[in-house]
Amino acid sequence: MKTLSPFDPPNGFLPTISLALPVGVATTLLLLSAGIIHNPVIRSIAEALSGWGNDAFLIATNLLIFAWAWRHRLRSLIPLTLWLDFLVWLTVQGAKAALTDASWALRPTGAPGGFPSGHATHSFAMAFLLTFLFPRLDWLWYLCAAAISWSRLEVYAHSDFQIIAGIILGISLGWMLTARWLKHPEAAAFVSPAAAVTTVFPAKPPYAADKIS
Repeated sequence: MKTLSPFDPPNGFLPTISLALPVGVATTLLLLSAGIIHNPVIRSIAEALSGWGNDAFLIATNLLIFAWAWRHRLRSLIPLTLWLDFLVWLTVQGAKAALTDASWALRPTGAPGGFPSGHATHSFAMAFLLTFLFPRLDWLWYLCAAAISWSRLEVYAHSDFQIIAGIILGISLGWMLTARWLKHPEAAAFVSPAAAVTTVFPAKPPYAADKIS
């Protein structure tokens, strides 16, 4: 019997959504309850997560998807990922440019550009896509996204409201683009025909393990 790896095909779109929503809620509750800890060690960890940790997560996961898609002849996943990166940047920067005068959109320091949190938006959008592609590592993707989002609160870069808005925006963008990709012809080679329908909530395909005799 074949041993499944963490990078076997996905188990369905609906399970991806079903996990993203409670993780988003749990991260929101963490942000609202934890607040800023004001501990030098915790602060240094948050600064690392907010800086090079965020960059490493996004770069590594983009490269992972590119390499995996190329190897499995699912080349359409590469522009999908690039579109996700671009739309995160476009929506976040557009919102920040449009809301420069709103008091609730200012950073805790009073500087503009606080709404929404780009770190939270991008990390949760990527976590959604990664969970769809590599569901056996879903805990890792969302742990990274939640940690990066929390770090923005701890380093005083965003308010909890701005980070929560980023979480919602990120999950929404991941949801929208993944659902759109399921209409692509290559999706039929990636998931079962039942999952490759054009609805927002495709039917759950059988697990890869169920196909192995």
